[in-house]
Amino acid sequence: MAANKKNLALPIIVGIVLLAAAGYFAMGLLNSGGDQASSDDASGASQGGSKATTASTGATATLDVDKLLEEAKAAYQKGQFVSPEGANAVELYLRVLELEKDNRIARDALLEVMTFATDQTDQYIKSGNIPQAERALALLRRADPGSPYLLALSGNIERMRRLESTREAEQLAAQQALLDRQAQQTAQAQQTPDSAAETISPEPAPIAATPAAVTPRPRPTPPPVSAPVAAAPAPTVAAVEDRNFQLVNRVNPVYPQRALRQRIEGWVEMSFIVDTNGNVKNVSVVDAQPKRQFDREAMRALSQWKFRARIEGGKAVESSAKQRLEFRLSS
Repeated sequence: MAANKKNLALPIIVGIVLLAAAGYFAMGLLNSGGDQASSDDASGASQGGSKATTASTGATATLDVDKLLEEAKAAYQKGQFVSPEGANAVELYLRVLELEKDNRIARDALLEVMTFATDQTDQYIKSGNIPQAERALALLRRADPGSPYLLALSGNIERMRRLESTREAEQLAAQQALLDRQAQQTAQAQQTPDSAAETISPEPAPIAATPAAVTPRPRPTPPPVSAPVAAAPAPTVAAVEDRNFQLVNRVNPVYPQRALRQRIEGWVEMSFIVDTNGNVKNVSVVDAQPKRQFDREAMRALSQWKFRARIEGGKAVESSAKQRLEFRLSS
């Protein structure tokens, strides 16, 4: 009987041990699955946050580009092509391309604004505002590094700088010459004696007394015979010379950037009126080759020409004329 109880106890103990091991193994699997799920959840949350951040950044960049394009368009309409600094059309379009290098609107607008920007830079040079001209030239080089007009602008700036240096040297030389003359005059004044020689005027000679002269009675004189007075000749009026209008100042047109890039040549024939003040008005294109390629620059240049008005009968009168401007590339 004791032996049977002993034989039954051993299988029971083994079973308990196996059940405990199975339970422990099951708990390990559950914990592993929970950890994996937590890790997957964390990874998904991280990726979702990254995507959200990227989407937010893209939306912000789009808003910035739209705002910059609006500001650039407003600057263009105001004629602010290269000034003021930070709020001009060229600089704003360049900032758009920094955010979106393939932005077609900004690229096309820069090609359009370059003509006006180079004109504005040239005006700075002619007025002697070299710092503004150099700043504008740096902007244009960023916008269109290969433009041949920039070489011309750079040469004009260098010539103006040399001219300013020459003027400063002449002013310094004039000031030095003035100082030298003043010093010479001071030295001469110090060498002049203080007292001048006294001059003695001679005494007046005595006047001898003379007896009073006897005045004879005047004889009557016959009345004068009046000679015929010749009539004064009538003033002659100078003949008024008629003349045709004459060109006083010519402004050459600017070669369009697009035509320059594509090596296009052509001409524009225009009609216009010279008014009584010698100004040009009512400019219109009669013919052009190629069409609408050079029209705007030709009309803009001709409108700035200055004439002496036509004279007819001593008065200035309006006169109509035609002019053909050619656009040729140097070989």
